[in-house]
Formats: sequence, C-alpha cells, structure tokens
Amino acid sequence: MVHKVKPIKGYQLPTPTPTPTAPPPIPNNLQEECIRVQKVYDWVVFANRDRNKVPIPDDCRPLVDAAIRAGQDITIQCVEPIVPPPFPLIPKPQPTISPEFSCRVIGIRRETITVGGAVVRVGVVRFLFGATVLLRIFADGTFLCEFPATIQFDDEVVLCLPEPLDESNILCRITAIECMPIGSVLLGGMVELEITICKEIQVEAEVKLEVLAKFCAPRPNDIPVPTPSPGPGFRCPPIVFPPQCPTIFPRANCDCQATANTLITGVPVSLGLPPLAPTEIGTVQLIADICPSCNPSASTFTFNFFDTPGPTPLPDVFPGDQSFSLTPTTISSPTCITVLPDLGLGIVLPTIALGLTVTGTGVRTFTATGTQETVNYTLVLAETGLGLPDVVLLVLTNGAGVPVFSAALTVVPDEQLLVQDCVTFPDVIPTPSIP
Repeated sequence: MVHKVKPIKGYQLPTPTPTPTAPPPIPNNLQEECIRVQKVYDWVVFANRDRNKVPIPDDCRPLVDAAIRAGQDITIQCVEPIVPPPFPLIPKPQPTISPEFSCRVIGIRRETITVGGAVVRVGVVRFLFGATVLLRIFADGTFLCEFPATIQFDDEVVLCLPEPLDESNILCRITAIECMPIGSVLLGGMVELEITICKEIQVEAEVKLEVLAKFCAPRPNDIPVPTPSPGPGFRCPPIVFPPQCPTIFPRANCDCQATANTLITGVPVSLGLPPLAPTEIGTVQLIADICPSCNPSASTFTFNFFDTPGPTPLPDVFPGDQSFSLTPTTISSPTCITVLPDLGLGIVLPTIALGLTVTGTGVRTFTATGTQETVNYTLVLAETGLGLPDVVLLVLTNGAGVPVFSAALTVVPDEQLLVQDCVTFPDVIPTPSIP
C-alpha cells in the first residue's frame, strides 16, 4: 500500500529557549584562618670531636695479646652505624630512631644573659648523646675479632626555652658520625677512638597561629544556647602562649647582600691610615659572598694582599714581603648604605647607588713568615651604578684600635662586584591601612 505524504503548508516556529547566561565563577574564599602547628622556638645544629677509650672485651683480648707478643701489626677498623637522613624533620613525640643512637636531656637551669645587647632569659640545657660503633681488629691484615663499643658525649647548649617550656619540648638527634681509631692497642687492652658527631636540637611547642603568622586566641562562647550561663563574676583564664626569643632565634634576614670576585694589580695600600702611614704597592684579591639567601650567618669572604717588592714603582718602606691573607672569624650582619662612610682613607669618595658594610674580627697570616695576628676589620662593598667601576674599602685595626692596614679600591670592574636588596617579609606583607 502506498501512502501519499502531503506537504505541510506554512512554517513552524522553534520552541523558545531562555537567554543563555554564564554561570557565576567560583569565588576565592580567602579569609583569616587559625591553624594549630608546632612552633619552633629554637633550632641548633653543631658538631664536636672527642676522644674515648674503649676496653677490648674478654673474648677478644687473648687473641690481640697473642698477636702483639708475636710481633704482628695490629690495625683497627671502626664501622659507623647508618645515620637516618636529616629529612624528614624530627617528629613529636620523638621516636627511638635507631638503637645505635641516643640523646636525652639530663639537666636544665635558667639563666639571664645578654645576647646582641638585649637581656634575655634562656635555658642552659645539658644533653647526653650516645652512639654505638663496631670495632674490628686485624693482625697483619688477618681478621681477629669484632665487638660493639658505646661512646657518650655530654654538652651544654644555650637555648630559647621560655617558661613553662621544659625538657618535653626539646627534641634532639644525631645526624652524622665519623669514627677514627687513634694508633693501635693501648696498655691495659684499651682502644682509643676519635669520634666526631653532628647534633640537631630543636625546641618546639604546639600553638595556634593565624595566617599570616601571628598568635591567635580562642573565641568566647558568644553564641546563645538554651542553657543557664555562669554568673557575671566568673571569667575563664586567658590563654597566653610563651613568647618567642627574637634576639636568639630566628635571626633577622639581611636587608641587602653582595658578591665579589676581583683581582686588581698595582694597588697602593697603606700600612695604617693615610697620609702619615707608609704606602706599599701590590695586588689585591677579594672573594666575598655576603648574606647568601639573605642569611647573615652564611656570609664568607677572603682577602689577599700580594706585595710587590721595591724599588719600583715605590721603594719598600718595610723591607721584606708584606703579603698576607685575611680570614674572618666573625662577620656581622651587613648595614646597607647609599653613601660611602668616611673611614679616613684620604680619597674622594664617589657617589654610589647601593652598598653595604660588614665588621668583625679575623686572623691575618703573613705569607713570608706564617706569623698570625688577630685584627678587627671594616669592609665596604658598593655599587656605583650605570656600569661604572665599583668600590671596595677595607680597614684593619689591631686590638688597641690602631689602624694597621687600609685599602681603597675605586676601579673594581662592575661585573666583578654586585650589591642588591634582599626581599624580606616587610617587602611582601602589605602594611594595613585605616580607611
């Protein structure tokens, strides 16, 4: 059967649809948050070396004595235990990381001392560190015996430990160990060991912080509920966290930093302060890294002066080689400057864009004789900007404050010295304003 399809006359309107709209974006619900964290009040890493005498056990002693009587060469090998990696950080409560290592607090006393010119209440904490090593004894290269030996160290460390923090807030561990036998077997069947261990100590307490990093407090119970409330004379005691010790830890970042690697010949230097001090001509070398990562405790530099013997270009005022190297023992946090200080060097001070000054003590070692002396120093590094030569100033004084050496370098190639600002927290945290 065939069906005839008749065409539809006219046209059909499409079903109307709502006007399309974009969905609202998901907002960034950034707001103040209060977090509970372990706050670090102090964090110290240090190493020391000590010697311990360890007795040879009874089951090994006859073998060693017989080898000695036979004239055999006794050698000792010390095998250190495997130290867990320094990361992850020490968890709390502190676990027993390894049976080969131990660390515990054996005493705390409170003292008031001066740190950085400020009077601070600190905790002087006495620790007992222990480690077990494996000793192997050989006679003419042949293995005789082996035995474990436990060595112990005790140390006193000054820590930021504000009351009521106590030993339960102190975590400690050994992060590295090195063992070296000293000589062979001593009289009485003893083995002497030189042990170097690296120790990590941390003081922490659980606190609540409001990001960005400040203490926060619990809210009052200000949401009404259908229950009787305490009388108006009752107040809950305030919750106060132990304060930080900012003069001890954490140390403030540097406001500026510098690097230098320069070697300049034909430099006139003064063996004191000009114009009365005698002048020598030589080569000056400075390698410096002041405040790497804006950390003042990581600064380093070395300064070398290579004397050019007379009679040219000037006769020697002091006969002999005046060459020396300066190794700093302390380096202060830098002071940022935009004007060069007048150190009495008798030169016209150029205009600078940015510079820094560090001071401290160091050891000056004369190359020719090996003689050493302790000196105080002032070191200035400065950028002149616009590709012009940069500036290095150095003054050394003796214990009486009398200048013994000074150098003014105003022709340091721009690419050999760099001074720049450090980005610190005040630079990235906006200052709140009152509308």
